[in-house]
Amino acid sequence: MTWTDERITELARLWESGQSASAIGRILGVSKNAVVGKAHRMRLASRPSPIRQERRAPSRRRLPILTKPVDQSIPAVAAPIIEPTPEPRPAVSKDHRGAKCLWPIGDPRQSEFHFCDARAIEGKPYCADHCARAYITRPARGEDRAA
Repeated sequence: MTWTDERITELARLWESGQSASAIGRILGVSKNAVVGKAHRMRLASRPSPIRQERRAPSRRRLPILTKPVDQSIPAVAAPIIEPTPEPRPAVSKDHRGAKCLWPIGDPRQSEFHFCDARAIEGKPYCADHCARAYITRPARGEDRAA
């Protein structure tokens, strides 16, 4: 499809008269997208979208409810700098017989939270029971296959 001077003039005239892009396309024998693309390249005046957009009420931001009035005379204090927590190391029992299991039990935000504290396997942070849950291994190739 070639845009001749006559087609471009007709496009501009129909566009300015308010015809839709699909109607102009039918008249000129081109697609709606070809009309829109050419109108854009010609920098013809843009039009509002034919799709009706519903106007929604602007959402209201919720503001925090203050229970006490804020005292403006108190200067703001900078937030404390929180140092990063070091990586946990295996806990050594008091009798120096080895490391204790570090499997967490409970919710860390609750006072009942604790660690398993059973004797850990050497080189691992957990006891035998918790190692079985933490370290899942796949069977080697050829093993555990149906005959």
